[in-house]
Amino acid sequence: MSERRDTVPVADEEESPRVWRRKQRDIANVLWVSFLTASAATMIFFASVDPEILSGNNTLGWEISRQGGYALGFFGFWALTAATGFLCVLLVRTERRARDFPALRSGAGQSGRKGPEDGAHQGDS
Repeated sequence: MSERRDTVPVADEEESPRVWRRKQRDIANVLWVSFLTASAATMIFFASVDPEILSGNNTLGWEISRQGGYALGFFGFWALTAATGFLCVLLVRTERRARDFPALRSGAGQSGRKGPEDGAHQGDS
């Protein structure tokens, strides 16, 4: 006769993976995708533009080396793409739903449309 175990052995805390919260995943995803996008944008932009020529054309009179220009360009592209990514995540996460508006919820049955309480799928929250 085989014995059945009802208990699951508890793994050490060092071995079990840490689950990220939704906000942490959003931040990591935006930073990673914006890093990759900034890398591609830097390669494409600086394939045709020399940073030393740009440093001679600025009105502030800064002397920037070629490597400094590449670094500033990369971090500029990264900041720009990260800002647009965070704005997209913010807009998606703050989307209003029908259940947030009582007037729409009470009028949903009268117009024939299904509301969230009638079984219509609204996506994940």
